[in-house]
Amino acid sequence: MARQPIVLKGIEFKFQKDAIEHFRNMLERYRNGQTIAGDDRDMLLALLERHPEADKKIGCGVKRLYKDRTDMPTSCFWIERTDGSRTDFSYRTAISAKVKSIEQDFLEACRAAVQDDLRLTKKRFFEKFADQDGRVECDITGDKVAIYESHLDHKKPLTFQVLVNTFIGANDIEIKPEMLLMSQDSQFQTTMIDQQLKDKFRRYHHKMAQLRVIKAEQNLSLGGSERIRKSRNPVLIPNELVGD
Repeated sequence: MARQPIVLKGIEFKFQKDAIEHFRNMLERYRNGQTIAGDDRDMLLALLERHPEADKKIGCGVKRLYKDRTDMPTSCFWIERTDGSRTDFSYRTAISAKVKSIEQDFLEACRAAVQDDLRLTKKRFFEKFADQDGRVECDITGDKVAIYESHLDHKKPLTFQVLVNTFIGANDIEIKPEMLLMSQDSQFQTTMIDQQLKDKFRRYHHKMAQLRVIKAEQNLSLGGSERIRKSRNPVLIPNELVGD
């Protein structure tokens, strides 16, 4: 079976060696103690999600990413969590991540099923509520953000993972490989083959999801200790997308 390319923030690395070179060059651009910023930070956060111990590495949430020394005469990427704790982060380990489980593939297919609707929902929200500079309030911080620097977040307790799990349980679904069309050339996401199942999940998601606009960098900073509170300005999915 052909090796799948690595796709991060829309950038495709055909071979692992290409990704390794990219992140090695990134590491060399920074000095020890310097925070990783801008597009480099976004790429590194995306890479972090591939790490086989991503949940453990992220912990309560990512405050910043930076370069620093290891206990060897070398340097690597480091994570500073929101509680002040730190851990090292091997880009090579993340690049050579283990193959996703069938459950993770199904989760990705569920994301693909609703991504166009969510993109339209976000666009319409900004058209309706943005100020003269094209910005709306981040639901967490209250800071103004533009559409390109924001994220449409599934508010706790109904995170996207929870919605997928409850959908599986409510419909007694046994996930099988033949249900999914795996990512391949010119198709970077796993999708559902059964259109009826896809539509059923779309309807379920659109009726249950509680959405909000937040700063993009807040996305991975959300840890398990985040307090559940009423949204400042909840994002509603357009009625024509919800269906019956």
